[in-house]
Amino acid sequence: MGCPNNFRWYQWRKKGYEQSPRELGVLMANPQPTDAHLRIAHTITEAIMLRDFTKRQRKILDLILRLSWGCGKKEAYIPKQRYFTVVGIYETDIKTELDWLQASKIIERLNCFYWFNKDFEQWQVSRVHPFEPDKLSELLSFNLNGNCRKLSELLSEKKMELSETLSKNLVKDKETKQNTTKFPTHKLASPKESIKEIINKDIYIVPEFVDKDLWNDFLEMRKKIKKPPTDRAKELLIKDLEKLKVDGQDPNEVLKQSIKNNWQGLFPLKQENRRDGEHKGNNQKIRQPGEYSDPDELRKAYNYKP
Repeated sequence: MGCPNNFRWYQWRKKGYEQSPRELGVLMANPQPTDAHLRIAHTITEAIMLRDFTKRQRKILDLILRLSWGCGKKEAYIPKQRYFTVVGIYETDIKTELDWLQASKIIERLNCFYWFNKDFEQWQVSRVHPFEPDKLSELLSFNLNGNCRKLSELLSEKKMELSETLSKNLVKDKETKQNTTKFPTHKLASPKESIKEIINKDIYIVPEFVDKDLWNDFLEMRKKIKKPPTDRAKELLIKDLEKLKVDGQDPNEVLKQSIKNNWQGLFPLKQENRRDGEHKGNNQKIRQPGEYSDPDELRKAYNYKP
């Protein structure tokens, strides 16, 4: 009789409690064979199991058996049918189920008295499907002859596994605590501080008017001269290109100039490069001498001095 209690104790330990339920003042059900119990023959129990009763019908039978045989009497006294609701049956279904059980010769009733018909050969209830009595006999032989492992052996194995798991978890907890103490303090910053750090970090965006390939070539050139720019330096270089663009310079030509000369910075175009860029960028047609109507404008365009 110690196996069920040991199993409860194993379940209790599995939840993480080290003390027993009695030590913690927790009440647990612990029925014993010496307690009042319902005496019923195995043949009747098997006959009930192998019949195709509904859930409501089985509840009615359990209540009648508890109030009759469980009280040491042949019949159960139930003054009103609505008392069958105590086992979870609706009042609208009670009369129908009682009539069916009586017509099937499972129970008998007279006024407020109900009794169980133990002659199961008279029952008019279909058997469960599939009906396999041989399997029931096989199961009975397993449990009567002891042709199976004992529960105590399984419980001892489970206890060993539980103790090993607890010891491993304790070791892991110690290792994690030691590892967390080795982290620098900035790694353990709060979420708000981490967000501020990300927001305050310098982030640069290459504008659309800058050719991405030329920009990458410029950065590659800086790496080759062993002066790679930092994120902050990249941001300042982008601002320089924006200023040069406002001043009328072509940012892409400025990048080409720095790449060609291996310059670390970005500078305004030389006069020759600037004129070439303006001619290329503007695509203006050169006027012929006959297209000028004003002689002074013609002389100024061709730098003519009399």
